[in-house]
Amino acid sequence: MTARLAPLQPLRVVAVSASATLGGSERWLLDLLTTTDRLAPEVWLLDDGPFRAALEHAGVPVRVLPTGSSGRAVAARGLGLARRLRASGAEVVLANGVKAAAAAVPAARLVGVPVVWAKHDYSFDRRLARPLGRLADRVLALSAAVAEATGRDDVELVAPPRPAHEPTGRDAARAFWREHGLPAADVPTVALLGRLVGYKGIDTAVRALAEAGGPDVPWRVVVVGPDDPTEPEERARLAALAAEAGVADRLVLLDPVPDAGRHLAAFDAVAVLTRRSGDFGREGYSLVALEALAAGTPLIGSEGNPEVERMAREAGRVVPTDDPAAVARAVGELLDPRVAAACGTAGRRVVAGHHDTASWADRVVAVLAREAGRPGAGLAGPPMTVLTCLRNEEGHVDAVVSRVLPQLGPDDEYLLLDDGSTDGTPEEIAAWAARDHRVRRLSGPAINLSAARNHGFAQARHAHVACTDAGCEPAPTWLAALRAPFAEPDPVDLVVGVYDVDAGDPVRDAARVALFPSVAEARRRSPAVLLAQKLTGRAFSADRLDGRSMACTVAAWRSAGGFDVALRSSEDAVFGEAVRRVGGTSVLALDAEVVWEQTGRLRDMARMYATYGEWGGRAGSPALVGRDAVRGGAYLVGPALALAGGPRTRALVALAAASYVGLPAVRGRHLDVTPGAWPLVPVVVALKDVSKAVGCARGVLARLRERQADRG
Repeated sequence: MTARLAPLQPLRVVAVSASATLGGSERWLLDLLTTTDRLAPEVWLLDDGPFRAALEHAGVPVRVLPTGSSGRAVAARGLGLARRLRASGAEVVLANGVKAAAAAVPAARLVGVPVVWAKHDYSFDRRLARPLGRLADRVLALSAAVAEATGRDDVELVAPPRPAHEPTGRDAARAFWREHGLPAADVPTVALLGRLVGYKGIDTAVRALAEAGGPDVPWRVVVVGPDDPTEPEERARLAALAAEAGVADRLVLLDPVPDAGRHLAAFDAVAVLTRRSGDFGREGYSLVALEALAAGTPLIGSEGNPEVERMAREAGRVVPTDDPAAVARAVGELLDPRVAAACGTAGRRVVAGHHDTASWADRVVAVLAREAGRPGAGLAGPPMTVLTCLRNEEGHVDAVVSRVLPQLGPDDEYLLLDDGSTDGTPEEIAAWAARDHRVRRLSGPAINLSAARNHGFAQARHAHVACTDAGCEPAPTWLAALRAPFAEPDPVDLVVGVYDVDAGDPVRDAARVALFPSVAEARRRSPAVLLAQKLTGRAFSADRLDGRSMACTVAAWRSAGGFDVALRSSEDAVFGEAVRRVGGTSVLALDAEVVWEQTGRLRDMARMYATYGEWGGRAGSPALVGRDAVRGGAYLVGPALALAGGPRTRALVALAAASYVGLPAVRGRHLDVTPGAWPLVPVVVALKDVSKAVGCARGVLARLRERQADRG
């Protein structure tokens, strides 16, 4: 039996929810938090009510932050949320609904915590959907119709799951409702479940009771749900409407009933008649409709609610909005036993096409985890092959191997590939292989790192391969973070890890501050951080692979053609582009961190970056060449503009140069650096940019010469 690996730590999420009633969006969030153990959640409610009690009963930490309904009140609450988020350990924010998004999305973006807006319906679509959709890091919607108003083409669509519990049968359901106050009556019954607000269309069902052309027998309407604070008189209005129409004896108004959705088989039909009313109305994806279909109960759905219409067309009747006569006719048709049986069969078929709650929750968590840079949070992942290629690394083998071995599972393997070493590297590898049966020695082709990695991938026993190099010290979570994304419900082909660099002297400290991306900034992407990353290009991204910390499926490696053996540097970045070019998916894993041993000599640094630039140019990668060309060109254009221009031009050039060089100092102010490092910051910045640009130009020219030679 395969030993179970420890999962990656759960994802720390703050869920912000506006309403404390137990409506559809609140039930959606409650189901999520009580289904999965992949989250370490805290819920911030903008109002108090039954939802708080339900969360507390489930053991979910709750904080109530009362917030008014005006735009000013929501904006003020947003500022408070920003302060709380800045001090929190939240890795991602889930804004549950439009009011929550209006407060939480700007707040999260201000402090840099990734934020996902769960969009349930069409509320305030004309005013808020597009700006909130643009501002959120990701939008998660229940359907394509709900997502449309955001104007985004990258919305994550995750339909609600089928009901978690099997519905009760008709006799047991009728007994349940008798126990909860529904008078027994041997007449057909149509149920409506939800908050008592005007746009829910309950009044349409009440008027239908008095319509001719409906059932030949008396029938009744049962309404189950709470009063809504925004329309406290709605219950009385409905009762008065029934009395006026002479059908008061056929309308039953019940308070909320726990677990009502499991017992809908007691009714002859369930109606969802929501209509548009100003900024509200229309159902996003009615959970009540799903529960009715699961119970085999026919559904009556009004037009204008796309998902309800779809379900009602399959397993019931679609009626025009606010048309009592049509509702009455639909009830009459659905009382035919043959029609009702056909609707029940169709409804169960529709529900069977939905995910169960566990797989649904995994898909929602996958969206949150990916935005937080922690794909696979709470998951363990498959057995892995780990590959380290070594050439003349005597004295450095122990550092990397001793950190990888404790992270291996019992079914993992560790390939140590000696690529033609002429020092004591083979003996050090042999010593480790003798100690642990999971370590396997390989001999490489002694061509370059690309060829060595290709050989290692070809020899891997597992379908997933993680890579790191000598001179890197993997963090304790490194392998778990590369492994876990492969357990997500949607396939992942490439996992991009991250790195920090060592320090300890002025040159290395200056380089750490100025030349390399920051893992801390990747976790908290404030507007200032995003601007700095854009200007300097120093940012971790799922689109920029670094071979020091990565994992890839063998199938994707094969489809991409492997690492380019013609490249002696930049082969990892080019390989990442190749994987995506053939349709592979890549994710960024911020927990997959290694510390890389950098050079402390300026001459070696210049040589290293010139090599990076040259082989990026030889590869012909537009992204690599473009970045190097723009930065290198700035060192030529800037001084020329300063010399040729007037005082204003010189001032602008000076400001741009000071901003570009000064940004690393601002970003690195929290780091403890060696005295003498700060004056070297502009030196290492210029050294890197110029060296890469020169190397890139050399590489591009070499590529052109090779092409001409091939054509000749």
